[in-house]
Amino acid sequence: MWPEVALSLLLFVLFVCGAITVGTYSYFAYVQTRLMVSIPWYYYFLIATGSLTMIFVIVAVVLYYIHLLLPLPIVLASFILFIFWLTGLVKASIELWGPMGSVNDNCVRYVYAAGFWGGRSLDTLARIQQEGMCNLWKTAFAMEMIASFVSVWICLMGWQVMSAARERYV
Repeated sequence: MWPEVALSLLLFVLFVCGAITVGTYSYFAYVQTRLMVSIPWYYYFLIATGSLTMIFVIVAVVLYYIHLLLPLPIVLASFILFIFWLTGLVKASIELWGPMGSVNDNCVRYVYAAGFWGGRSLDTLARIQQEGMCNLWKTAFAMEMIASFVSVWICLMGWQVMSAARERYV
């Protein structure tokens, strides 16, 4: 028997993390295309991971409502998603928090350390865009970390459901 509230909450959080990650890295890819710069492989990897996560959540919800949600497929799929999310998290953390020239380093040096800005000008709009991109990187990192934890949690919850079902039949 699945814990309804916990499963619903975790699947919702996982869906939100997947949707935000897909939107964020799609936007990053769009900006890279407009800048005529090559798009890194992990953008597409995280777009695919977020899409697979959303598909997983939709399938899990449908199977739950028709009473066919089995623990073993959920445990396996959650573990696979955890590996995908962890891979993306490691690569994004290297890009965000890595050595000199990382995203955070450039944000601190060129965006946050600049003096007063404001008014009606293109410079103000550019500055708002720069701060938005810096904050979007941090948001994407946070969503990947949350999705990694939630994937493990769902995997452990499925294992508990499977163990409880086994104990009833012994």
